This record gives sequence, C-alpha cells and structure tokens, in this order.
Amino acid sequence: MALGYDMCDPYHYYRTQNVGGQNYLIAGGEDHKTGHEQNTRDCFRRLESYVKSYFDIEEIAFRWSSQYFEPTDGLPYIGHLPGHENNVFVATGFGGNGMIYGSLSALIFLDMMQEKKSPYKELFAPGRVKPVAGFTNFVREAADVVKELITGKFGIETIREIGELAAGEARIVHYNDQTVALYKDEDHNIHAINPACTHIKCTVAWNEVERSWDCPCHGSRFSVDGELLTAPARKNLQKMEEEK
Repeated sequence: MALGYDMCDPYHYYRTQNVGGQNYLIAGGEDHKTGHEQNTRDCFRRLESYVKSYFDIEEIAFRWSSQYFEPTDGLPYIGHLPGHENNVFVATGFGGNGMIYGSLSALIFLDMMQEKKSPYKELFAPGRVKPVAGFTNFVREAADVVKELITGKFGIETIREIGELAAGEARIVHYNDQTVALYKDEDHNIHAINPACTHIKCTVAWNEVERSWDCPCHGSRFSVDGELLTAPARKNLQKMEEEK
C-alpha cells in the first residue's frame, strides 16, 4: 500500500484499498480548520470534481471527514508524558502523517524503553518549548480565538428566524439579550442550545454535512442537542428552553 500526495494548496492525497474483491480509490484533501468553513458541503464537491478530472470514477461510495491536530512548531509529540516520566508515553499531533510518525514513534519508544540513546528523543519531546519555531502559528491561533470570542456574538438576526428555518437548517440568532443556536429537524422540531463552547466559551459554528456544532477555536464538536462529540471540551453545551 502506498500513499500519494500532490503539491496543490489545499493538497490532495490518494491510496487504493481492496475490500471483498472490490477496488476502491480513497481520496482526501480540501483541509480546513474546524468551524471555519461556512459551507462544508462545498469541500466535498470540490474534492469530487478534482478527483474526477484525473480518475475514471464509477461512483462515490462513501464520504466522511475527520480532524487531526498539529503542534504550533509542526512536529508531533512523541515521548514521555510531562509529569509522568517513568511509565506513561504519548504519541500525538501527527498532523495527518500517521503512517510515518506512527512508525517513528515505535522506534523512539523502543529505544527509550531499552534505555538506549535515541537521536530523536529531544526533537519530539512532548515537554519541549520552541517559542521561536512556533511563534507565528501560535499568534495566528491566538488571534482566531480572540476573534471568535469578540465578534462571534454580533451581527445576529432576531428570533423570528425560527419561522424561516427550513427542515435540516441551523442558525445562530439573538433573542432577549441571549445568543441561541437553533436547529430544525426533519419533523420541524426546534433544538435550542447555548452556542458558547464549554471549553473557553468561543461561539460554535454549524457544520451542515455532519450536522454538528463545531468550535472554531480549538475544534470541539457537539451534536444538535449539544452533546459532546469531540474534545478538548469536556462538557455538553447547555440546552435552552424556548419561551412560549
């Protein structure tokens, strides 16, 4: 099995898989930050169009998206978990390159467990501090957080939009000095939650493909009823009762 990349921005990647005698082409790309893409359905459309321009595709069998996390200096964390240097190892932050960094993690862990000197131990140490290497990305991420905290609750329309919501549609509205995240299901039932992420209170954004509320600051995701789907948040979003 091989994994191939192109040099586009955003990039695309490809590999093949045989399942039950059926050959599949697995293609990915169109990467974007969680909660920052207004129309996530367009990401799939662009990827499908790009792949079909180079490959003879019979049909699209499956579609899915996932998240990956990357430290600000671009290198994964591989080694002893800070504070647990004796018996806890961690390997994370692969940034979509798990086939490479997963194998490298095994080599580093083997050397560390056998108390051998590893040439990569300090480079990938989870407790490392590289303020210069990661400074630009750190500032950019921090600016995103501040922007969502400050501007995420302004320019919002009134609660009358409940009547304008179509089945399967979601919107954030302002009502009686409160910000409310609304979703109307296929049976026209309204699901109302507080859109402040329980991590550090950034305002969540609607993901129309997965039908989830996604936090644009650190990637937490929640169901239409506010149930936690993905960390770093640890609590559900607060449900809100509709006033009669």
